Amino acid sequence: MRRTLPRRALTAALAALGLLCAGAPHLAAAAPPSGEPAPIAAARPAGPRPQAAARPQRASAQRAGAAGAHRKPAGGRAHGGGAQPGKAAGVPAGKAAHAPAGKALRGGGAPIGKAAHAAGAPRSAAAAPAEAPLDLALPVERVTLKNGLRVVLSPDESSPTVAVAVTYDVGSRDEPSGRSGAARLVMDMMARSSRSLPAGEPQRLVAERGGELHAEADVDRTTYTAVAPANELALALWIEADRMRAPAPSAEGFEAQRRDAIERRGATLGAAHGQGAIRLGELVFQGYWPHEHPALGEANDLAGAELSWVRDFHAAHYGPNTAVLAIAGGFEAGAAMALVHEYFDGIPAVSAAPFKDVPFPEQTSQRTGVVRDSAARAPSILYGWAAPPPEHPDHHALALAASLLGRGESSRLQALLVGNKAVARSVQVAIDGHRGPDLFSIDVRLAEDAQVGDVEKLIEGEIRALSTAGPSQAELTRARRLLQSAFLSGLADASARARALGEHELLFGDAAHLNGELARYFAVTREDVQRVAREHLGPTRRTIVETYPPAVPGAAPPPRASTGAPRQDAEVAMPGKGAEKAAPGKAASGKGASKAASGKATHKAAPGKRPAKARGAASRPAPDQAPRKPAKHTKK
Repeated sequence: MRRTLPRRALTAALAALGLLCAGAPHLAAAAPPSGEPAPIAAARPAGPRPQAAARPQRASAQRAGAAGAHRKPAGGRAHGGGAQPGKAAGVPAGKAAHAPAGKALRGGGAPIGKAAHAAGAPRSAAAAPAEAPLDLALPVERVTLKNGLRVVLSPDESSPTVAVAVTYDVGSRDEPSGRSGAARLVMDMMARSSRSLPAGEPQRLVAERGGELHAEADVDRTTYTAVAPANELALALWIEADRMRAPAPSAEGFEAQRRDAIERRGATLGAAHGQGAIRLGELVFQGYWPHEHPALGEANDLAGAELSWVRDFHAAHYGPNTAVLAIAGGFEAGAAMALVHEYFDGIPAVSAAPFKDVPFPEQTSQRTGVVRDSAARAPSILYGWAAPPPEHPDHHALALAASLLGRGESSRLQALLVGNKAVARSVQVAIDGHRGPDLFSIDVRLAEDAQVGDVEKLIEGEIRALSTAGPSQAELTRARRLLQSAFLSGLADASARARALGEHELLFGDAAHLNGELARYFAVTREDVQRVAREHLGPTRRTIVETYPPAVPGAAPPPRASTGAPRQDAEVAMPGKGAEKAAPGKAASGKGASKAASGKATHKAAPGKRPAKARGAASRPAPDQAPRKPAKHTKK
């Protein structure tokens, strides 16, 4: 019988797993400065309750079947076969406990393999695996304002904190040629100030009340998060509404952010092995501008960046009709909607520029690259394959393959390279959750005396074994359990849940899709894993980037002993093109070394204590570890 995990049971489950985060911020008594909204007291709205027609609608449906892991939700993808009405304990009477099952996945994704099924659908005794996933039953209520803003509510009366996450449908993929780095410049400007508040003031207001602000820019989304004590929801909403309106950046402020962007790019390229991850992204997505160009920005573009870039980019992509507002934690839905209407109704919709995709050139032969890294003390190897997007039927199976290969000491590559052969110091395997094309990556840091060619033969042998024989049932069971534990950990705090719900609403059209993620992972069979390894991780579709320490004078070029494939580029010396990645990973469903190339930058602004959980699983419940993301940008 499928087990159900209501919201309150989530805490107990995490505690049992030893994954619960400690330390919620204390409630501050100070009121906001004059002229700013007063905090909600005892969960009562400051003004009249919204009209009945304006009350949030119950989320209509759980997405059926197919894949949909998405990199970054604060909890990431999850399983659970879909929430079932009446099972979300702790939700006040009359509120939507969770979303019933319903809509089909965006793009009509088909179920994964033969064992796939609609989230929440019963399994036959013959098809049921030895273990069943926990059913996630997060409460989800949804409403769309007249200006197009999508609102997602997930109340939890037991939480002492509340989180507001505004996720915009914009990222570095939307940057025009010649203006790389624009998405991050806009994120930096908006993270530090708003239309009514000068630089640093939003952080001060929230921090002195025991909360924190956080921002992150990714390839295909940008998210601003405010976390505060439960009685400070009004302030958090007011700040997010204020910066949704057209910003008023000063020339001095822009110049400071431009210098920071240049320094950040240099720091990423100067970090050990940072160039390799960037080069991998350039080669895997060769000829596909949205992901090929560095999210950190090209050196020449940043040097010539102008204030008008920020204004133009914001005007083209930022507005209520391009955003999802998600609220999670300690609040009452009616009071929260009254505030949402008060602060956001007056913001007009914008004529947003839709993303203009371009054809992705299929790779038909192996690509290789070599990097000389002055900061590296031992070689490293990066493998990368272009992978289908999160809504594709094969995405969850590839996530399980990533977990089988690289998550935990008993995973295949960890056990072989780090444990048995002792030729590597670390192994990380990940799949990003970007809207296609995605990236599956393997990041291996070698021991100082290991030979690159020998290690590559071992890596490629394990991939071949997975594609020809598939995993054992015991391996698959272990991988599923690890994913479930990491997924639940990724949803431990209100901030993580708000980001996860907002991203699922943006990517799949229904925040309740999050409740069915674990079921989609558990539906993957041994045959599914074997098939996707064979079809997506073959030698003609792979890219290999080797990073070496500085060359010894007079020494011969480093050999490539594993495949004998011709090199497709010469050695790249520091600094390469730039990009970055940030965030906690998702190995099976998380982000990967590709992120370093496609990049995610984060901006933390709050001297105060971080409530509940740090940025790790925050932006997506990342069920697996991701390769290192050299481009993580964090500010306080």
